[in-house]
Amino acid sequence: MCTNAPEFAAQDSTQYGLKCQIEKLERYLKGLGPVYLKNADKSDFISLTGGEPSLHPDFFRLLAYFRKRLPGISIALLSNGRGFADKDFTRRLLRVAKPPFTAAVAVHGASPRIHDRVAGVKGAFKETIKGLKNLSDGLKRRVGGLEIRIVLHRLNVGELKKILEFLLKRFPAVDRYRVVVMHYEIEGMSFKNHEHLALRLSESAKAINAAGSLINRFPDLRLYHFPLCLVGRELRSRCWITLPPEDRIYPEKCAKCRAGKKCLGLMLEYYRKFGDAELKPL
Repeated sequence: MCTNAPEFAAQDSTQYGLKCQIEKLERYLKGLGPVYLKNADKSDFISLTGGEPSLHPDFFRLLAYFRKRLPGISIALLSNGRGFADKDFTRRLLRVAKPPFTAAVAVHGASPRIHDRVAGVKGAFKETIKGLKNLSDGLKRRVGGLEIRIVLHRLNVGELKKILEFLLKRFPAVDRYRVVVMHYEIEGMSFKNHEHLALRLSESAKAINAAGSLINRFPDLRLYHFPLCLVGRELRSRCWITLPPEDRIYPEKCAKCRAGKKCLGLMLEYYRKFGDAELKPL
């Protein structure tokens, strides 16, 4: 379900090496033309993604370099969290990753049965939860330092309530972390595996609305990629627009909606696959 395409792994690996990454950022900082594939016009954050970025042989050197060259700029690490099951690895990360820094870790289910199926690795759930515990303990004094991501698709939409209940039980200090619940994007691996993952927004929104009482127990829980008309009134303030305009569309019926541009409309690829029949202008 990863949004990054497998073609990335087929590219020349040297472009992801320490030397090339340094050259790219230095060109970017000097304004020497377009360098990065996505969000090239934004300079207020760095997102480290993959694959699994913590497996990079120069992971800590790269992280230290970005932090040094971009002091005060937010760095987000998108990770499966398994590497942080090692306490020494986590301590080293937190020494290098000075604030503002966020580790965003995906949880696919409330048990190994679902989580490991989505992750594709037996034992992943156990390592990810242990990694979250180590990150939570290490980041407890850093506001916004830990984010737990729940990406909803056909394989795990029925797990949402169970995941939230699990987090409340296992990580009761809810002020130490942020939760993001999002509808999957039809891109990369999720595009290739669409027949296994296909889920309508109305179905994931139904799961979210049914979990409203649990959602309200988290002070910072955000909903990504949801049109406001599908979300209950009391949860609409938790909806965020995080995708750029070129990845979204406002179908003709949205012109009648009072929400206007406060709503993201629909993800463009979702619209191509499913259309706009589910939308009900407010």
